[in-house]
This record gives sequence, structure tokens and C-alpha cells, in this order.
Amino acid sequence: MSKGWYLGKVPYSAELFAEVARDLKAASRALSGQARKLLVLDLDDTMWGGIVGDVGWENLQLGGHDGIGEAFVDFQHAVKALTRRGIVLGIVSKNTESVALEAIESHPQMVLRKQDFVGWRINWTDKAQNIADLAAELNLGLQSVVFLDDNPVERARVRETLPEVFVPEWPETPFLYTERLQALRCFDSPAISREDAERTALYAAERQRDTARTDVGSIDEWLQGLGITVQVEPVGAANLARTTQLLNKTNQMNLSTRRLSEVEVTEWCASDSHAMWALTVGDKFGSAGLTGILSVEESDGACHVVDFVLSCRVMGRRIEHCMLHLAADWARSRDLRCMQLPYKRTAKNAPCHQLLIASELERDDSETQFWWDCASPFPAPAGIDISHVGAPGTTAVVA
Repeated sequence: MSKGWYLGKVPYSAELFAEVARDLKAASRALSGQARKLLVLDLDDTMWGGIVGDVGWENLQLGGHDGIGEAFVDFQHAVKALTRRGIVLGIVSKNTESVALEAIESHPQMVLRKQDFVGWRINWTDKAQNIADLAAELNLGLQSVVFLDDNPVERARVRETLPEVFVPEWPETPFLYTERLQALRCFDSPAISREDAERTALYAAERQRDTARTDVGSIDEWLQGLGITVQVEPVGAANLARTTQLLNKTNQMNLSTRRLSEVEVTEWCASDSHAMWALTVGDKFGSAGLTGILSVEESDGACHVVDFVLSCRVMGRRIEHCMLHLAADWARSRDLRCMQLPYKRTAKNAPCHQLLIASELERDDSETQFWWDCASPFPAPAGIDISHVGAPGTTAVVA
């Protein structure tokens, strides 16, 4: 700092500039939807001290009048704090599942309990395979995953096998675990929505849906039994932050992968020829939150669908067909001749293309231009209740 001050009257140290650069880099990643969402943890000597299968849960180093035990408790508190920022937790551990889960539920100093985790793979299988399976179960890409393990061999294995997973180097002593976790910038987010704060509960409800699905014979019976509701409202001040977040991080069910800031979304919606709606999806197990975005533009006598975005959490429940119905309904309300959906292919939005192919839409030979003749309504899927909250240019529909 002294040299900088004397040579250029710079009052800050090089370390401060480096810290600012790290902050800016993390913010840029977050704004472009690249923040990590799933933290996968090992158990023995990562969440607690000792090998639970050898010493039993009663003899683990966790809390108490013990420096190492206190360090593990503080680390668990730091991990739990991440869940309030929308990060979800998983476990991948080489252990006997019943023994490990008993420790999690029974040890009086455990901060994290079963309900804090959205899933786990506790077995003697390869950890890289378990991480891949867990991410697939949660409909998350591997680029969303962070893996923490005290064992350098296991870290190297996962890095080599799953290069998209972020596996940071980990301290040899638990005294530094909390400091190392808090130094990671991969979880940074420019804003925290209600859906972020409740994400663990949303995944718990999803497990209930999956259980219900195994109890019925067909997908139609399962969907009918869910009692799905879709609430449609214009994008405005109340839902702008969450809408922008979903727009910028969703890749799979995304027609164009358009990325906009909150200011740009507001400016785009201000045009009389534009409309944008946020969709909140729920069912008998609870709300999945604001999980869909639909935007349309009137041009040359046609309705052009600009944004067709749906979270992977509710994909496959015919919410997609509700969105097609809503866009066509808006077009018919303005006496437009057709609804057009120009598909922009990306490395990750193949599910959107598969939906368009499977829907009863007309398409060109390149399968990038899709349309619907608005002389006929696009049918709303049966068994889904659609309600509107002040949505302009549409009429309330209950299917």
C-alpha cells in the first residue's frame, strides 16, 4: 500500500484489488446463471470426526468440549447457512446407509439432519457415479455441483471422471473447514428469491410426488391425481427478480436462451406489442414456486413467442402445453393469424426441441420454425387448473 500511495496516490493494497476482482468475477458468473446450486458432502472426517462404522455415532468427534468437535459443528452451521441462500445439500459417502443415517438423526450435536438434504447416495459404490446419479435425480447439470471430501484420492477421482463438477482442495485440519467454505465464491447470487430460500422444501415435496407416481399405473393417472394448478400473472415489480433469475439460469426448456437484466426485462415489457407472464405452479403437495416464463410479441399480424422458459423441476407435467395454450389464446384475443415459435438450438435446450416436435405444431424442414394456425384454439391440457392474476389480453381458463 505504501508504494502505491507514494507513486500514484492509490490508497488501497493489491490484496484489496484482488478481492474486488474475485467479487466481480463471482457476480458475473451469478448473473449469467453459472452459480453452483448443489453442495455434495462426504461424511466421515468431513461432516464429523471419525469413521462412524468403526467407532459408532456416540463416539464421533462432534461438538462437546473438544476443539475438533467444535470445529465440525461450526462447519455444519456454515453449510446450513448456504441453504438459506438457495443452495441444496446432498450426501455421497462410502458407508452403510442405515449406520450413517442413524448418526445424522441421533447425535445430539448434529446441526444438519435428514430433512436438510435433498438426496443422498450412501453405499460402497464409486463416488463419481453416485454424484452423477444424484445430480440426474435432481434434474441438475453437473456444472451445478460442488463436492467436498477430506480424502484427496476421492477428490482426484471425481475431478478426473466428472470435470464439470467443482472439487475444491480441502484443508487437512477441520479447524480450517469453515474458513475454506466461506471463501468459495461459486455460490454467490445477485439476489435471493422466495423460491431460493425454500428450495430444500421444494425438493422434499418433489420426493413425495415421485412416491405418488410409483403408486399409480400410468402417467395420466399420476398427473390427474396431483391436482396441478398454474397461476399466470404479468411480470412486474413483485416478481421481477425471480423472473429475471429464472430467465438467466434455465437452459433445458428454453426456446431461445435469451438473457436479460431486470432493467432490460422492464424495458421490454413496456411496449404495447409485448407481453410477459410469470407462471407459478402448484399441486396437492405444495407450491413449486415461480417456475415458468412466457413472453410474446405481436409483429406482422402474428404472435411471436420470444421466451418459453420452464424450470426442470416441473418439466413433463404438461405445464409446457399450458404455455402453448396461453400463447395461442393471447394471439386469438388480438385476432392474430398464427402463433410462431422460432427455436434457437443450443448445447442444452434439446428438451425444448423435443417438446415442439411432439406437440401438434406445424414446422419447416429445418425443424427450427414452428407455428400454430390461430383459426383454432390450442387445447389446454385436461386436469390442470389455470388461473389469471390481472394478465392482460387473456381470459381466465379452467381446464
